[in-house]
Amino acid sequence: MGGMAAASAIHLIRRGISANKLGLCNFGRWKDAKDLITEMVDHKIPLNVITFGILVDAFCKEGMVKEAENVVEIMMQRNMSPDVVTCRFADGLKLFKDMQAEQVIPNLVTYNTLLHGLCMNKQIAEAFSFLHIMEEKGVNRDITTYNILIHGLCKDGKVEIARDVFNSLPCKGLQPDVQLYNIIIGSLCQERTCREEAKCLLVEMEKSGCAPNSWTYNVCIQGVLRRKLLVEAKTFLDEMYRRGFSPDATSASMFT
Repeated sequence: MGGMAAASAIHLIRRGISANKLGLCNFGRWKDAKDLITEMVDHKIPLNVITFGILVDAFCKEGMVKEAENVVEIMMQRNMSPDVVTCRFADGLKLFKDMQAEQVIPNLVTYNTLLHGLCMNKQIAEAFSFLHIMEEKGVNRDITTYNILIHGLCKDGKVEIARDVFNSLPCKGLQPDVQLYNIIIGSLCQERTCREEAKCLLVEMEKSGCAPNSWTYNVCIQGVLRRKLLVEAKTFLDEMYRRGFSPDATSASMFT
């Protein structure tokens, strides 16, 4: 992409005019679109969900399946998902079907991305069905797969089911990581009858060699404070300070 054209495009983006107004993808100018993204990175302009969404949508429409999958993988690395990007999760499922039709084998990143989209749209039954499809196709589900599923269950208020899935992980040969412990402990802390279980999980995660981090204590503090349990929150806070961590802005504001 020419220097002046790139400079003009970057100027428009800085003014808040989104990349789709530039029309590069719509006119099939894929190299120019990629060059523009490189220029944006060089100029420290953050790539947002709109930027990625335009590329995924355009690649799908043009049948450029491998290119779309590459974008999906980059999005996962940046904790973005096609449903959020396009606001039309059906496009993500269409990409999955197109990949199969083109005999492109979806990788685990693709499966996890689509599972994330289902869970964030609270399509839990469909998420479990999709998990079954992964099993049928011999896809080795990893801890990220279950992080996504358990997070989705907790956000949908299905903490007991999330707990059951969590407890089944050792049978699948999977060890929860700190992110998964944080998800389940944070949800249990918000349940009136499950706080003791959350404390037991804190002990368990340390015994398993998975040390709690700052986020662990912040989710515990925020969970009990939502229940107005100030004494328990201060206990977690003292332990947090003892380990050299500090409360984040949300936790600190909830104490005031």
